[in-house]
Amino acid sequence: MVEYDICKNRERPVRTVYLHKSRRKDGRVYLTLVEGYREGGKVKHRTVESLGYLDELEREHEDPIAHFRQVCDEANAAARAGRQSVQIAIHPQQKIDKRKVARKNIGSAVLLAVYGALGVEQVVRNHLKQRRFSFDANAVMRLLVTERIIDPGSKKHAWENRQRHFFRCEFTLDDTYRALGPLAQARDKVVSAINRAVDKMGIRDTACVFYDVTNYYFEVDDPDEGGLRQRGASKEHRKSPIVQMGLLQDSRGIPIGYRLFPGNTPDPLTMLDVLAEMKRDYGQDRVVVVGDKGNNCSANIAALVARGDGFVYSQSIRGTKSDAELKNWVLSDDGYECAANADGHVTYKVKSRQGYKTVSVADPNGSQRKVDVEVKYVAFWSEKYERRARKERQASIDKARRLVGDPGAYTAAMHFGAAKYVKGLNVDGKTGELLEAATALEFDEDRLAADEACDGYYCIVTSETDMGDDAVIEAYRGLWKIEESFKVTKSDLETRPVYVSRQEHIEAHFLTCYVALCILRVIQALTGGKYSAGTIAEELAAMCGTNLDGNWWVFDHGSDATDDLCRMAGIDLTRQNMQLKDIKAVLAQANRWDPSPNKKK
Repeated sequence: MVEYDICKNRERPVRTVYLHKSRRKDGRVYLTLVEGYREGGKVKHRTVESLGYLDELEREHEDPIAHFRQVCDEANAAARAGRQSVQIAIHPQQKIDKRKVARKNIGSAVLLAVYGALGVEQVVRNHLKQRRFSFDANAVMRLLVTERIIDPGSKKHAWENRQRHFFRCEFTLDDTYRALGPLAQARDKVVSAINRAVDKMGIRDTACVFYDVTNYYFEVDDPDEGGLRQRGASKEHRKSPIVQMGLLQDSRGIPIGYRLFPGNTPDPLTMLDVLAEMKRDYGQDRVVVVGDKGNNCSANIAALVARGDGFVYSQSIRGTKSDAELKNWVLSDDGYECAANADGHVTYKVKSRQGYKTVSVADPNGSQRKVDVEVKYVAFWSEKYERRARKERQASIDKARRLVGDPGAYTAAMHFGAAKYVKGLNVDGKTGELLEAATALEFDEDRLAADEACDGYYCIVTSETDMGDDAVIEAYRGLWKIEESFKVTKSDLETRPVYVSRQEHIEAHFLTCYVALCILRVIQALTGGKYSAGTIAEELAAMCGTNLDGNWWVFDHGSDATDDLCRMAGIDLTRQNMQLKDIKAVLAQANRWDPSPNKKK
């Protein structure tokens, strides 16, 4: 027998541990360690450890009764000294109980604190209170969101891991899928509740809002006629069906809203509904939208101007569709204010001008008319960006030169990025498939030179004509935050591939991913941006404990990061040894967490 001594500080009244003997029907004596304590003015008892039958324990101890009475005496002495000490006996020959989960995660308490504070639980319960489920649908939502952060995978994967959590998950796998439809219907209410909660926390910044679109591919190969799952322009150049997601977030990177669109929906047509939702939630009269060149189209600009909103968009200077006069202005050295290093070498330059951008506006009769919108153009060049562009292009150049040397090596995968530098290829522009056999190929030096001439140069067009050049550029650079959000959803949260196929299940999947992203972003904001989303997920996932007996758990991971995260959530998880009742108390405390700055202390 191996003995472990577990001690912990006590501020509550001292418990008394004693040896209890009970005689079974067969005449054998069974020993247990029992804890007597006072609660609510009443004396109660709890089994601390089941020791075993006396005749079996005599093989390990000369006098088991005397031995375990001494254990009790030592425990009670330690308690009187301000510590409670309990010796737990572990039998080397004891078999594994396959019915029990011996290791569980406690880091999810931090996630549950934010989940509750964002109002998700209350909304889900209110939304479903008229539904007569035999299970707790909020428990399903809670599990899916938590697992999405600490161990992302399929819905089945989440359900199979339900027992590693200390919170209750009393539902079947069928219940999990049954809950997805009703959860999807609660989407708008959940998003609105999160927005209200974030605003109450005092961490929302909507001076500028950022919008972008990405797509997620499915595990299923076939598109869904009339549904979200459609073939379209995949960001990852996959042939699988995709779904488009438009995401709107604030200047701090905290999401505001999202919408799903069929995979074949063009990017520019996805923004306006999400923006209208955001303005409704916040009662804002005017917002300034920051987006990339994919959102810079007549329909978006016309709608924004008509609504009294503003925009900061990237303006393309590459390709045949770019404005030749604007491109010449950007690439000309005239008018630039330059910044140089100590050696006088120019590393950065910027200039701007007032002007007009012509957009097409649809009249009620369906006809189009041209309208000039007053704008400001800001151009800048960065040596760092120039180096980065050329480094990123080098792989395409290498592929193109290999293809010129060996035309038979062409594949559809090679088409993207490389084929544009090869003369003589006849390919399908959408699929990259070769339409006829390639023979005499030539590297396109002129195309390469034209691209290199634009390296490091950027042009921004904005409705905010009074905004300073540096402020415009800084607003545009904020787009990296939404790009990072997409990276988080695709990498840390593993939003794709999407395993579900029914439309309501797809909606529910992205809702849980959106809630998970909001939780991570809120944690980042409340911890001062100290940790990345990936670090937060990894640290919380590592906060696990091993069960020693029915009551005691030993935890084995702690760090400065976990201390900060727990401190943010108003809970203490620094103790290595905890009883189950103490763990439940931590979870209850997490559920009551109120992060609002004006809360009563």
